[in-house]
Amino acid sequence: MNDVYLGNPIYKWLTSAGVIGLSLLFNGLFAKLASKASYRIFRKVSQEQFYEEFSRLLNRPFLNLINLLAIYFSLSHLSFPAEWEMVTKDEFGVRWILHTAFIIACIVVIGDLFLKATSFMEHVYHNLENASISKDLASFLKELTRVLIYIACFFAVLGKAFQVDISALITGLGIGGLAIALAAQDTLANLIGSFIIYLDKPFQIGELIQLGDISGTVEKIGFRTTRIRTVEKSLLIVPNKKIIDSNLNNITQSQQRRVKFTLGLTYQTQASQILSLRDEIRQLIMEAGPLVSDDITVRFIDFDSSSLNILVVYFVNSNSYDVMAEIKEKLNLQIMALVEAHGCQFAYPTQTVFVQN
Repeated sequence: MNDVYLGNPIYKWLTSAGVIGLSLLFNGLFAKLASKASYRIFRKVSQEQFYEEFSRLLNRPFLNLINLLAIYFSLSHLSFPAEWEMVTKDEFGVRWILHTAFIIACIVVIGDLFLKATSFMEHVYHNLENASISKDLASFLKELTRVLIYIACFFAVLGKAFQVDISALITGLGIGGLAIALAAQDTLANLIGSFIIYLDKPFQIGELIQLGDISGTVEKIGFRTTRIRTVEKSLLIVPNKKIIDSNLNNITQSQQRRVKFTLGLTYQTQASQILSLRDEIRQLIMEAGPLVSDDITVRFIDFDSSSLNILVVYFVNSNSYDVMAEIKEKLNLQIMALVEAHGCQFAYPTQTVFVQN
């Protein structure tokens, strides 16, 4: 056992092989034990029914961490010949490279553990009844936390693996921070806009909204932009700053849809015809059915350049665009029949020249 091979006695080689062998045999058991022990931290916000998902997400990172530790402890007590250039870990050489690679691997695995934990919390809030935060906010917090984890891992690699002075680095970044902030004003404004959207909750993912002349369903709220699937099925990407600065209509949260249009008649129309037509249009809309509200406006409002205008406004008791369009089509056809029955004509942009003898 004390015979030396490659600079180390046999019992050291056997010890290293035994540690790696035990790790390969029992790493699954150790990972499950680690999952059960760490799940206690999340019991206050989750339930036992989510343990399977927790174990599924964190089992692989725990396995990787156990295997890394086993490899490190199995090799750390071995002596490497100087002719292999495996000098101390503080001097550049193969051993330094191995030590640095091990530190980077540990940081990556630990970072992956935290990333999987954020995914688990998102899963909990997406499936937990009476959750304290909404699904959209849970997704947003997950993305924000992931960014912070990536930044923390980056600085940890610089500080622990490459011995970079993080304080001096952050100070140096702070000097150029003002220039970066000035160059990224729009990006910062959009980031602040995303916080306002999640806190104020003017809309949520899956809701139908109208932004200016654009109507569509919200698909994703990101750090910089919001993705909206329009009624034409195209994907509209809108900066968050523009959303919070614009008038927004949340159609999904509305109980009614308004129908408003102007009925233009020619100047040959008599006043009695207009009054009769006005009353019959109002009566027609009132009898349209339970999906049409009693809040109806039909008024002769304007002398336009080429038409006499009747304003028609009514509300459909549904936020469905298809239902509104169907009712509007039915009433429009009936209004056309009324106009024809009264001997009136629709106006269009024309000019009439009267020649006096």
